[in-house]
This record gives sequence, C-alpha cells and structure tokens, in this order.
Amino acid sequence: MKRKLQKIYWIGVICTLIMATIAVFMLIAFRIIDKNDSLISILETASGWTQAVDGDLNAHARSIAGVSPRLRVTFLMDSGFVLADSEGEAAEMSNHLDRPEIQAAINGEIGRSFRLSGTQSVFMLYAAKRVSDNLILRLSFPIEIITNALIVYTIGIIMLLVILIIFQKRAVLHITGAVATQIDDVRRTLEGEIETPKAVFSEFQPALDNISYQAKRLNSDLKEVRRTLSLRSDFVANASHELRSPLTSVMGFAEMLDEGLADTPEEKKMCIQTIRSECSRMLNVVEDVLLLSRAEREKDLIFKSVSVYEVANEIAQALSPQAAEKNIDLRVEGTLILYSVEKDIWEILYNLTSNGIRYGKKGGWVKICLKKDEIIVADNGIGIEEMHLPHLFEQFYRVDQSRDPSVRGTGLGLSIVRTLSQRNGGSVSVKSEYGKGSEFSVLFSNKQSPD
Repeated sequence: MKRKLQKIYWIGVICTLIMATIAVFMLIAFRIIDKNDSLISILETASGWTQAVDGDLNAHARSIAGVSPRLRVTFLMDSGFVLADSEGEAAEMSNHLDRPEIQAAINGEIGRSFRLSGTQSVFMLYAAKRVSDNLILRLSFPIEIITNALIVYTIGIIMLLVILIIFQKRAVLHITGAVATQIDDVRRTLEGEIETPKAVFSEFQPALDNISYQAKRLNSDLKEVRRTLSLRSDFVANASHELRSPLTSVMGFAEMLDEGLADTPEEKKMCIQTIRSECSRMLNVVEDVLLLSRAEREKDLIFKSVSVYEVANEIAQALSPQAAEKNIDLRVEGTLILYSVEKDIWEILYNLTSNGIRYGKKGGWVKICLKKDEIIVADNGIGIEEMHLPHLFEQFYRVDQSRDPSVRGTGLGLSIVRTLSQRNGGSVSVKSEYGKGSEFSVLFSNKQSPD
C-alpha cells in the first residue's frame, strides 16, 4: 500500500511539474514574440536612417542603439566581416558569415535568429537586413528573462523536489500509520475487544460500521455455537447417566436372579419390577432422542381435525398413576378442536403434563386448560428461576439441578414441544415464578379445518 501511495503521489507531482514547465515556456515564448516584433520595427526604421548616412558607421551604430536600452547594433559586409559595432571593436570581432540571420539578409530577406550567445552567455534575439549593396544591418537584443527564468526555475524545481520528498515521506508515513492503526482496530473489533471503531478518515466510517455490525453478529453466533456445543456435551453426559444408571441396575438384578440370590418370590418379583422400571426409563431416553430427530425431519404429515379434549383425557388417564404417587390433582378443563397432526398434539400435551407432575408439589395440582386456539398446562409446583426462561425451549438445556436435583432428564422434552408446536402452526411460551408454579401456553393460528 505504501508503494502505491508513493506512486500515485509522484505521478501527481510529475503532472504538476509538466504543467508548470509548459506555463513557463509559454510565458517565455510570448515574451520572445513580443520582443521580436519590436526588434523588426526598429530594424525597419534604422534601415531607412542608414541609407541616408555617409559618415562614421560606429557613431551611427551607437545612435541607433540609443533607441532602446541593451540594444546592440552591428554593420557587416556581405562577406561577414564586421564594419562597426555599438559595443565592441570591429577589428577584434570574428567573421559573422555563418550566422543564420546574416545568410538570410544576404539572400534579400529579413533574417531572424534566437540562440545562446557564446560570448555573452545569454540568450539573444537577432534580426538582420541588407540596407545597401554591400552593407548589412544587424540588431541584437538580450533576452535575460529567459536565462534568469531558467536559473530561477531550476533552483525552484530543486527546492520544490526536496520539499515534496520531505512532505511525501511524512504524509505517506502518516497515512500508512493511520491505516495500520485502523486495521488493528478492525482486528480488535473482530475479536470483540471494541464495539464500534472510530474511523481515522471519515470515508472509512460506513465500512467500519458494517464491519462492526457483522463482527457483533459473528461473535453472537460464535457464542451461540459454543453454548450449543456445551449443551450437547451436557446432553451426552446426562444421556449417558440416564442410560448407565438403569443399565447398572438391570445388570445387578439380572445377576441376582441368575445366581439364585433372590430366594423368595417377593425378592424375585422386586427384581423383575426393578428391571422393567429401569428398562422403561432407558426407553424413555431413547424415545426422546428419536422423537426430536423425527420432529425435525418428518414430512408428509397427516393433518386432520383433532379433538384436543379427548387427547387430553387420554393423557390424564395415562399419567394418573404418576400423579397419584404425589397426590397431585390432575384435571382437564374446556374443549378445543384443532386441524393438526394428532400424534403431535399428543406429544405436546404428554411432555407438558408429565413435566408438571414431575416438578409438582405433593398434594398440588396440574391443570390442562383448553381455550380457543390455545392449550395451557399450569401447575403450582416448584417453578423456574427467571434466568432460565429465555433458554428453556433450546435443545439439551436443563435446569433440573436448580429445580429438583433428584429429578433428571435429557433436556429434550420442551425442545420437542417447541418443534411440534411450530410444525402445527403454533408457538409455545412460558410464565413461571420460582416456588409458585409454572404455566406453559401453546397458541395456534386460527386454523381448525383444511381451509
């Protein structure tokens, strides 16, 4: 990036210098043209004066030179020898036959020339004209502005380049340093160290705001992924416990039966009942996992009008032994007809009602209330702490330890409820107060028929 900035910078500088050079040379050209026109006018006038002069050419040359300061007048023969000069001794001057303005004058033209004088080291403007058969008048005028301009311009360019080099180094270092700082801010934003970086250049701010927004989303998603992985890890541990514990019991009581350690019929019956109970416990864990998998992938479902009241009564009868163990009053109130998948409604009600009994108080109650497009399962059990409510329907999320350490589960039941509710056009929510009970509500869209 630093090299690119330097390249762009110097391209701009070179373009500027080229334009400045063109401007200087145009000014010089205009000055030369202007002086050339003036010199030709003087030459024409002086030619007329010279034709009427028969005296001293040196005096006449000085007289013509007095018309304009710095003007030099020279009289020459066609052979190029100098006859008179307003500033020097003619005898000491070299032959001028090779001068282009003299050649043009010999040919009967007005000779013009512009060149650097070898004797005076200054740019000179020359004009020559034949004034008689063997006499040529040449005027010369120094254009010192060109020499001075070139000297000043060269010095100015050198100084400007030095200044530009110093400025370029500082400016580029400042810009690259600022960009490096900005890149570091972007890195810190992506890592979550800062939320909204401030742009060192205002043009960067929209892009930084977008990066900040995307970084927040990525960090949020990353936290969610980590939390999900943690929950899955907890699920594996919980599921392993839920399977290992009953398996240990099954193997223990099976060994007792196999080795004849259960002598009496009562002991044998107790072993068999325990084995059946623990097998049922393992089966429930497997069923939860399979049910969640089916709920997420199952297609071609059969929707029909379902009497939720009848389904609720069936579940109340099925769970009545568990309710009786804790002396819980389990009842169904109201009626409701839904156009849905009957087995899904059964699973929703079963999970919510069994949870109400599992975490209910002895001598308490669990109610299944059926309203228009809504199923409510409420209890006066131990309740749920507020911090757990936002995550309650996520897969593998468990709050058993904070509710009742003696009750364990896989953390899939309420996730199954949410998935099945959404599949049937419903949404599930919860209200709970720790120590006073919970109320789960499944609200369906008003759809009780295929239309």
